Amino acid sequence: MQAPPIRIGRIRLSQGHLFWREVGKGPTIIFIHGALTDGSQWLPVLEQLGNRVHCLAPDLLGFGESDDPESPQSIQLHADCLADYINALHLEEVYLVGHSIGAWIASRYAIAHPERVSGMILLAPEGVDVPDRRSRWHTELMLTSSIPVVPLGMKLAKPVTKWFTSHHRKVTNLLAYREQLLACPPSCHLLFSRPDSEIAAELINDDLEALKIRILILQGGQDHPIQIRQSKTYVKLAPYAKLRMMKQGGWDLVESWPDTVAREIERFTIAALIAR
Repeated sequence: MQAPPIRIGRIRLSQGHLFWREVGKGPTIIFIHGALTDGSQWLPVLEQLGNRVHCLAPDLLGFGESDDPESPQSIQLHADCLADYINALHLEEVYLVGHSIGAWIASRYAIAHPERVSGMILLAPEGVDVPDRRSRWHTELMLTSSIPVVPLGMKLAKPVTKWFTSHHRKVTNLLAYREQLLACPPSCHLLFSRPDSEIAAELINDDLEALKIRILILQGGQDHPIQIRQSKTYVKLAPYAKLRMMKQGGWDLVESWPDTVAREIERFTIAALIAR
């Protein structure tokens, strides 16, 4: 059965205007997108679930069609915005699905409002401290440096590397990645470019033990080792969290595995409704 058409909405919150996509009826699931993207990331999943559940996929402030926030970017800002959004729509209880920074925001909201969250599905979640956490962003910091020595060097070397296929491909991919990063400064700020003391203050290791709601972690087996370590840390710390490793999956689970992601979400929500 074809899913009903996607509806769009926009609402003025205290932090700014928030834009979202919406489809379906029934139990409400809010989808929170990851870094370097916006709520449209979830469209392939919404198309599969729209006949059975009520799906909302907002653009975070500073992303997509939503306004830039009136306050500096932080995970707490987005968690507060999510709280205002849920209250404005008069939603008593929701499921949260988050990818990357979206999972971090969802978790921060759930820690503050556990009675409003029926359960969470988190894909490659950010937001917990693990050994060598900062080293993961070495490439990104190098590519987005205000003194772009390395990117300039790669641009100068690119014509030469065309004679060496593997090097040429690597340089081309890194320069394209740099353009992605520069096009989405909020993601860079939230993940790695603000002071580490500011980022560390928003990590949630110490809060997860008190989070007594059901959580399913979906993690690609081909993702960065530190990202895999973060997912395992979530499961270790949150008492009702379970991990499903998608062995062939990478960092882009939503884009590459939308059918599997949609099935996992549907199974999770059905099991939660039966348990209640």
